Amino acid sequence: MATKQRIDLDVVVKNSQRIDALERSLGRTSNSALSLGKAAKIAAGAIAAIGVGAALRSLVRVGSQVESLGLRFKFLFGSAEEGAKAFDTLTEFAGRVPFSLEEISAASGNLAVVADDAAELNDILEITGNVAAVSGLDFRTAGEQIQRAFAGGIASADIFRERGVRSLLGFKEGATVTAEETRAAFFRVFGKGGQFGAATDEFANTLEGTISMLQDKLFKFQDVASREFFDELKEQLGDLNKFFEENQETIDNFAT
Repeated sequence: MATKQRIDLDVVVKNSQRIDALERSLGRTSNSALSLGKAAKIAAGAIAAIGVGAALRSLVRVGSQVESLGLRFKFLFGSAEEGAKAFDTLTEFAGRVPFSLEEISAASGNLAVVADDAAELNDILEITGNVAAVSGLDFRTAGEQIQRAFAGGIASADIFRERGVRSLLGFKEGATVTAEETRAAFFRVFGKGGQFGAATDEFANTLEGTISMLQDKLFKFQDVASREFFDELKEQLGDLNKFFEENQETIDNFAT
Protein backbone atom coordinates (compact mmCIF):
# COMPACT_ATOMS: atom_id res chain seq x y z
CA MET A 1 0.00 0.00 0.00
CA ALA A 2 2.88 2.38 0.76
CA THR A 3 4.22 1.90 -2.76
CA LYS A 4 0.82 2.71 -4.26
CA GLN A 5 0.49 5.86 -2.16
CA ARG A 6 3.95 6.97 -3.24
CA ILE A 7 3.04 6.46 -6.90
CA ASP A 8 -0.22 8.39 -6.42
CA LEU A 9 1.67 11.25 -4.80
CA ASP A 10 4.26 11.35 -7.59
CA VAL A 11 1.52 11.55 -10.20
CA VAL A 12 -0.31 14.35 -8.39
CA VAL A 13 2.88 16.37 -7.85
CA LYS A 14 4.08 16.02 -11.43
CA ASN A 15 0.68 16.88 -12.88
CA SER A 16 0.40 19.90 -10.61
CA GLN A 17 3.82 21.11 -11.73
CA ARG A 18 2.87 20.71 -15.37
CA ILE A 19 -0.41 22.58 -14.89
CA ASP A 20 1.38 25.43 -13.12
CA ALA A 21 3.92 25.64 -15.92
CA LEU A 22 1.14 25.70 -18.52
CA GLU A 23 -0.71 28.45 -16.70
CA ARG A 24 2.46 30.56 -16.52
CA SER A 25 3.07 30.00 -20.23
CA LEU A 26 -0.50 30.98 -21.10
CA GLY A 27 -0.21 34.07 -18.94
CA ARG A 28 2.92 35.21 -20.76
CA THR A 29 1.28 34.56 -24.13
CA SER A 30 -1.81 36.59 -23.28
CA ASN A 31 0.29 39.53 -22.06
CA SER A 32 2.45 39.77 -25.20
CA ALA A 33 1.67 39.02 -28.79
CA LEU A 34 3.42 35.93 -30.10
CA SER A 35 5.68 37.04 -32.94
CA LEU A 36 5.86 35.17 -36.21
CA GLY A 37 9.52 34.41 -35.52
CA LYS A 38 8.73 32.77 -32.18
CA ALA A 39 5.86 30.82 -33.71
CA ALA A 40 8.13 29.59 -36.47
CA LYS A 41 10.72 28.41 -33.93
CA ILE A 42 8.05 26.57 -31.94
CA ALA A 43 6.71 24.93 -35.10
CA ALA A 44 10.21 23.99 -36.22
CA GLY A 45 10.93 22.43 -32.84
CA ALA A 46 7.74 20.42 -32.95
CA ILE A 47 8.42 19.22 -36.48
CA ALA A 48 11.99 18.31 -35.53
CA ALA A 49 10.74 16.31 -32.55
CA ILE A 50 8.26 14.45 -34.73
CA GLY A 51 10.97 13.84 -37.33
CA VAL A 52 13.38 12.42 -34.78
CA GLY A 53 10.69 10.12 -33.41
CA ALA A 54 9.81 8.89 -36.89
CA ALA A 55 13.47 8.33 -37.72
CA LEU A 56 14.04 6.29 -34.56
CA ARG A 57 10.95 4.18 -35.22
CA SER A 58 12.18 3.59 -38.76
CA LEU A 59 15.63 2.54 -37.50
CA VAL A 60 14.09 0.12 -35.02
CA ARG A 61 11.82 -1.32 -37.72
CA VAL A 62 14.71 -1.82 -40.16
CA GLY A 63 16.96 -3.31 -37.50
CA SER A 64 14.24 -5.72 -36.45
CA GLN A 65 13.57 -6.79 -40.05
CA VAL A 66 17.24 -7.40 -40.75
CA GLU A 67 17.74 -9.36 -37.53
CA SER A 68 14.69 -11.56 -38.18
CA LEU A 69 15.70 -12.20 -41.78
CA GLY A 70 19.25 -13.19 -40.78
CA LEU A 71 17.88 -15.62 -38.20
CA ARG A 72 15.44 -17.07 -40.70
CA PHE A 73 18.21 -17.64 -43.25
CA LYS A 74 20.25 -19.39 -40.58
CA PHE A 75 17.48 -21.94 -40.07
CA LEU A 76 16.54 -22.30 -43.75
CA PHE A 77 20.11 -22.90 -44.94
CA GLY A 78 21.17 -25.04 -42.00
CA SER A 79 24.00 -22.93 -40.61
CA ALA A 80 24.84 -19.40 -39.53
CA GLU A 81 27.66 -19.24 -42.12
CA GLU A 82 25.50 -20.19 -45.10
CA GLY A 83 22.70 -17.98 -43.78
CA ALA A 84 25.12 -15.03 -43.64
CA LYS A 85 26.20 -15.73 -47.23
CA ALA A 86 22.57 -15.77 -48.32
CA PHE A 87 21.92 -12.46 -46.59
CA ASP A 88 24.98 -10.88 -48.22
CA THR A 89 23.77 -12.19 -51.57
CA LEU A 90 20.39 -10.58 -51.03
CA THR A 91 21.75 -7.15 -50.04
CA GLU A 92 24.22 -7.15 -52.94
CA PHE A 93 21.40 -8.01 -55.35
CA ALA A 94 19.15 -5.28 -53.93
CA GLY A 95 21.86 -2.66 -54.41
CA ARG A 96 21.86 -3.02 -58.20
CA VAL A 97 18.24 -3.80 -59.12
CA PRO A 98 15.14 -1.55 -59.34
CA PHE A 99 13.32 -3.22 -56.46
CA SER A 100 13.37 -2.11 -52.85
CA LEU A 101 15.36 -4.11 -50.33
CA GLU A 102 12.26 -4.31 -48.17
CA GLU A 103 10.14 -6.07 -50.80
CA ILE A 104 13.07 -8.30 -51.77
CA SER A 105 13.48 -9.23 -48.11
CA ALA A 106 9.75 -9.96 -47.88
CA ALA A 107 10.00 -12.40 -50.81
CA SER A 108 13.34 -13.93 -49.84
CA GLY A 109 11.83 -16.31 -47.30
CA ASN A 110 9.70 -17.91 -50.02
CA LEU A 111 12.63 -18.05 -52.43
CA ALA A 112 15.01 -19.51 -49.85
CA VAL A 113 12.65 -22.47 -49.45
CA VAL A 114 13.27 -23.52 -53.07
CA ALA A 115 17.01 -22.75 -53.06
CA ASP A 116 19.63 -25.31 -52.00
CA ASP A 117 22.24 -22.75 -50.97
CA ALA A 118 23.20 -19.08 -51.14
CA ALA A 119 24.56 -19.38 -54.70
CA GLU A 120 21.31 -20.82 -56.02
CA LEU A 121 19.35 -18.20 -54.11
CA ASN A 122 21.24 -15.56 -56.10
CA ASP A 123 20.18 -17.20 -59.39
CA ILE A 124 16.55 -17.40 -58.26
CA LEU A 125 16.61 -13.76 -57.16
CA GLU A 126 17.80 -12.82 -60.66
CA ILE A 127 15.01 -14.87 -62.24
CA THR A 128 12.40 -13.35 -59.94
CA GLY A 129 13.56 -9.83 -60.77
CA ASN A 130 13.29 -10.52 -64.50
CA VAL A 131 9.83 -12.04 -64.09
CA ALA A 132 8.68 -9.04 -62.05
CA ALA A 133 10.04 -6.59 -64.64
CA VAL A 134 8.36 -8.35 -67.56
CA SER A 135 5.04 -9.19 -65.88
CA GLY A 136 4.61 -5.89 -64.03
CA LEU A 137 4.20 -7.67 -60.70
CA ASP A 138 5.85 -6.38 -57.56
CA PHE A 139 8.87 -8.38 -56.44
CA ARG A 140 7.16 -9.89 -53.42
CA THR A 141 4.23 -11.26 -55.44
CA ALA A 142 6.59 -12.55 -58.13
CA GLY A 143 8.64 -14.30 -55.44
CA GLU A 144 5.58 -15.96 -53.94
CA GLN A 145 4.51 -17.22 -57.36
CA ILE A 146 8.02 -18.47 -58.16
CA GLN A 147 8.02 -20.48 -54.95
CA ARG A 148 4.66 -22.05 -55.82
CA ALA A 149 5.72 -22.82 -59.37
CA PHE A 150 9.04 -24.37 -58.32
CA ALA A 151 7.36 -26.47 -55.64
CA GLY A 152 4.22 -27.60 -57.44
CA GLY A 153 4.59 -26.79 -61.13
CA ILE A 154 3.39 -23.81 -63.19
CA ALA A 155 -0.26 -24.74 -62.60
CA SER A 156 0.20 -23.79 -58.93
CA ALA A 157 0.96 -20.16 -59.85
CA ASP A 158 -2.40 -18.74 -60.87
CA ILE A 159 -1.20 -15.14 -61.14
CA PHE A 160 1.50 -16.15 -63.61
CA ARG A 161 -1.16 -17.64 -65.88
CA GLU A 162 -3.15 -14.40 -65.72
CA ARG A 163 -0.06 -12.30 -66.53
CA GLY A 164 1.00 -14.48 -69.45
CA VAL A 165 4.14 -15.85 -67.80
CA ARG A 166 3.05 -19.41 -68.53
CA SER A 167 2.90 -18.60 -72.25
CA LEU A 168 6.31 -16.90 -72.16
CA LEU A 169 7.73 -20.13 -70.78
CA GLY A 170 6.38 -22.00 -73.81
CA PHE A 171 3.79 -24.08 -71.95
CA LYS A 172 0.48 -24.74 -73.70
CA GLU A 173 -2.77 -24.13 -71.85
CA GLY A 174 -4.04 -27.31 -70.19
CA ALA A 175 -0.75 -29.19 -70.54
CA THR A 176 0.54 -31.01 -67.47
CA VAL A 177 3.91 -29.63 -66.42
CA THR A 178 5.99 -30.99 -63.55
CA ALA A 179 7.81 -28.88 -60.98
CA GLU A 180 11.16 -29.94 -62.47
CA GLU A 181 10.09 -28.91 -65.98
CA THR A 182 8.77 -25.61 -64.66
CA ARG A 183 11.99 -24.86 -62.83
CA ALA A 184 14.10 -25.66 -65.89
CA ALA A 185 11.93 -23.43 -68.09
CA PHE A 186 12.31 -20.45 -65.75
CA PHE A 187 16.09 -20.83 -65.72
CA ARG A 188 16.13 -21.14 -69.52
CA VAL A 189 13.84 -18.18 -70.32
CA PHE A 190 14.37 -15.77 -67.41
CA GLY A 191 17.84 -16.83 -66.28
CA LYS A 192 21.22 -15.54 -67.44
CA GLY A 193 21.46 -15.67 -71.22
CA GLY A 194 17.73 -16.30 -71.60
CA GLN A 195 15.25 -14.34 -73.68
CA PHE A 196 14.34 -12.15 -70.70
CA GLY A 197 17.58 -12.59 -68.79
CA ALA A 198 18.39 -8.85 -68.83
CA ALA A 199 14.91 -7.42 -68.18
CA THR A 200 15.84 -6.24 -64.68
CA ASP A 201 18.87 -4.32 -65.96
CA GLU A 202 16.75 -2.43 -68.48
CA PHE A 203 14.08 -1.68 -65.89
CA ALA A 204 16.77 -0.22 -63.63
CA ASN A 205 17.22 2.65 -66.10
CA THR A 206 13.65 3.87 -65.66
CA LEU A 207 12.65 6.62 -63.22
CA GLU A 208 10.83 4.12 -61.02
CA GLY A 209 13.93 1.94 -60.94
CA THR A 210 16.18 4.85 -60.00
CA ILE A 211 13.88 5.91 -57.16
CA SER A 212 13.76 2.33 -55.90
CA MET A 213 17.55 2.08 -55.79
CA LEU A 214 17.73 5.39 -53.89
CA GLN A 215 15.32 3.91 -51.36
CA ASP A 216 17.64 0.91 -51.05
CA LYS A 217 20.53 3.21 -50.18
CA LEU A 218 18.43 4.73 -47.40
CA PHE A 219 17.45 1.28 -46.14
CA LYS A 220 21.12 0.23 -46.03
CA PHE A 221 22.02 3.42 -44.14
CA GLN A 222 19.27 2.70 -41.61
CA ASP A 223 20.52 -0.88 -41.28
CA VAL A 224 24.08 0.22 -40.50
CA ALA A 225 22.88 2.96 -38.13
CA SER A 226 20.55 0.60 -36.27
CA ARG A 227 23.39 -1.83 -35.53
CA GLU A 228 25.10 0.85 -33.42
CA PHE A 229 22.36 0.92 -30.83
CA PHE A 230 20.14 -2.12 -31.54
CA ASP A 231 21.81 -4.40 -28.99
CA GLU A 232 21.64 -1.69 -26.34
CA LEU A 233 17.98 -1.07 -27.17
CA LYS A 234 17.14 -4.76 -26.75
CA GLU A 235 18.96 -4.81 -23.41
CA GLN A 236 17.09 -1.76 -22.16
CA LEU A 237 13.73 -3.14 -23.30
CA GLY A 238 14.60 -6.42 -21.63
CA ASP A 239 15.26 -4.57 -18.37
CA LEU A 240 11.95 -2.77 -18.75
CA ASN A 241 10.12 -6.05 -19.34
CA LYS A 242 11.80 -7.53 -16.26
CA PHE A 243 10.72 -4.50 -14.20
CA PHE A 244 7.10 -4.97 -15.24
CA GLU A 245 7.24 -8.68 -14.43
CA GLU A 246 8.66 -8.04 -10.96
CA ASN A 247 6.16 -5.28 -10.18
CA GLN A 248 3.11 -6.60 -11.99
CA GLU A 249 0.94 -6.81 -8.87
CA THR A 250 1.67 -3.21 -7.89
CA ILE A 251 1.06 -1.99 -11.42
CA ASP A 252 -2.23 -3.89 -11.63
CA ASN A 253 -3.36 -2.38 -8.34
CA PHE A 254 -2.47 1.10 -9.57
CA ALA A 255 -4.31 0.48 -12.86
CA THR A 256 -7.40 -0.62 -10.92
